[in-house]
Amino acid sequence: MDALVESLSQCWDTGEKALVFVRRVASVKELKRKLDDRYNEWLMNRLRAELPQRMQEPLESLFETFRQQRLAAGAKQLDSSADVPSDRGKGSDSGGLDTFFAWFFRGEGPENVVSGANIQRRFIQRGTVLATFFSDNYVADVMRCEPAEVEGRLGKLLGLTPAALIEVLQKAAGRFLSGGAKRQTRADRFEAVQAAAIELLKDKKCHFQEEARVAWHERFERQVHANPAAQASDIDGLLSVETFFTKLRQRPELRAALWPDPVDDCATKRFREREWRGSMLASVARLGHAFIDLYVLVAARLKSLDQQSQQRGSEDDVASNTDQISEYLDLLEQQRITDRNARGWRAFDELVAVAANFDLIVDVNAPDVRDQHVDDAARDFGGLLGRQQPVGGMSGKVNETLVRQFRMPGYPLVLFSTDLLQEGEDLHTFCSSIHHYGISWTPSSMEQRTGRIDRVRSHSDRRFSDLHVDSLCGDEKLQVYFPHLEDTVEVFQVHRVLDRMNVFLRLMHEGLTVAKVEQRTINTSDEFAKARKPPEQIRGRLKTAFPVRESHLIGTRKTLAATNRIQRQIHERFNGLARHELSGLTIQWEPAVTAGVLMGTAKLKQRIQPFTLILDSIDHFPCVRCISPVGRVDPGCEMEAVLHAASTSPMKIGAIVRKDDRSYDLTTEGEVLLGGNDSANRKRVADLICRVVHDADTLEFELLPGRDESLDKFREELRKEMSHDD
Repeated sequence: MDALVESLSQCWDTGEKALVFVRRVASVKELKRKLDDRYNEWLMNRLRAELPQRMQEPLESLFETFRQQRLAAGAKQLDSSADVPSDRGKGSDSGGLDTFFAWFFRGEGPENVVSGANIQRRFIQRGTVLATFFSDNYVADVMRCEPAEVEGRLGKLLGLTPAALIEVLQKAAGRFLSGGAKRQTRADRFEAVQAAAIELLKDKKCHFQEEARVAWHERFERQVHANPAAQASDIDGLLSVETFFTKLRQRPELRAALWPDPVDDCATKRFREREWRGSMLASVARLGHAFIDLYVLVAARLKSLDQQSQQRGSEDDVASNTDQISEYLDLLEQQRITDRNARGWRAFDELVAVAANFDLIVDVNAPDVRDQHVDDAARDFGGLLGRQQPVGGMSGKVNETLVRQFRMPGYPLVLFSTDLLQEGEDLHTFCSSIHHYGISWTPSSMEQRTGRIDRVRSHSDRRFSDLHVDSLCGDEKLQVYFPHLEDTVEVFQVHRVLDRMNVFLRLMHEGLTVAKVEQRTINTSDEFAKARKPPEQIRGRLKTAFPVRESHLIGTRKTLAATNRIQRQIHERFNGLARHELSGLTIQWEPAVTAGVLMGTAKLKQRIQPFTLILDSIDHFPCVRCISPVGRVDPGCEMEAVLHAASTSPMKIGAIVRKDDRSYDLTTEGEVLLGGNDSANRKRVADLICRVVHDADTLEFELLPGRDESLDKFREELRKEMSHDD
């Protein structure tokens, strides 16, 4: 056990994950406790080495306090894994006593101390300057300038003097602040002025309008407050705020490693992915192993660990915050250019692993994120990464949060489990090392365990794909360990298991011979007399016992009804509808987000009516469906009123007769076939839109008098119409 713990304790410096299967529940707890002790020793030594000399005495006092509290807990359960629910970490974090990391960097932390937990809270408390550390200056990004240049360029673009611009923004920003708030925090005012400036840009005919519209719809539109303030209290200098992301843009090589710019023809998709990546990067930087680097940087700027010395986040701290951002990026840059073997596994390595494997991480841990608003995705990432612990232990019940975290870079680096995780969970994304501490007699069980990390798109699989060599070194392969004591009967048990696994691997392959009946007991006298060596590992390629003959490959080849070329042509003709004027209609089109979906707002005489076009098919022919929402009518209760309103002219009505949180439950619809003549297609689609939106507007006027809803209200629901059909 001690030898296993010793070998696993290297992971803090290598960042390599390990999965350990044991037989007994007690072994999970004992191994975790021993490895936690080794981690505590490692973390304390690191803090001793990296924090300034003036902090050493209070630091040692903190170490002793932790030891005393941990000792006082005695027989109580120290394993904080029991405190991690299976709901992506929602709820408060109580920290824990299993490791110094849990006690010092999570939960409330020790009282009256500049702990990791204390600084962690300052990143989310809206009144501190650290609250904007991981924000973004969207106005500077949209206008392609430095934050310090934003006010001047924006005023010039809008034809306003600096004083007039501030007055306009101060009033407009009030829409994004609560009128009932006693105090407008700095972070809230920063967000509000960003939203106000982006709204001005989206309504201004200029080079930046399209990108501003995307930022508005995806980021700020939902932030309009139901009970707005008259104006923002003070916005002076907030458009010029530097953040982690504005400064990261100034370092192209570091940005490419940590926050690569998405490549997509659609501006909305690029914006969304950039936001998702930024949210995950910020969550990783301030919640797990990477946060140790950030804590050391922030704490080292203080004169002591006494909480009274901590800067409170007043307006005077803005310059200091900017310096901290620069220092943090300098640190990441230095780690990037320094050999990893010389510096150990640090913040840069965890962040770059997340960036390089972002799509895989989302696919296996949070696939629903791509269907969510960017703000909701940020909360999901924070919940996914919260309550991290260096060593995880699991028995009795699967801890979904712990499993998801193991499928990401960083903590937990080691996961101990009984047979609980032998089946049903994929743990392969960042783990290439498995330890069978409790050996099963059944080869299939051993293969099931190893199969948790031996999968397609696994850590080993991706590493092999990057090597581009014909032969592999032993260290590059997936590592499978069988810990045992030498010169004991355990040696024979391991040999017997390895023999059986060799037979199991040859099963269904060429040269298979039926194995003799195996006993579940070992005759030690016979085994000692044989003095056998460990079974040879199968290294050659296994050949199937059922070869594929040429005759098996003879068959009828069929072509696809719609080739990729035809599909691209149809999509291009469909997208072309928004690039040409449609006769008899004035339409404000939305930026295209989803393939095969176009959204817009038709301007009628005195009113407006939103709609969506969906590329579909009827039999073998492409067609265009048009859907225009009416609003919340509750057709189940008001069917007579719906039928009466529709009696004036024939129309196709879509009704959702169920109670749920939707923006509409009544629509008008229609469809037309697409032909080969684009001019004729535009005429047919124009007639379709005209008919459908007029029908919807008629129903809205009759059933919802006084209403004339814009596309903003229905946008998210309309985007899902295609998936609803599927």
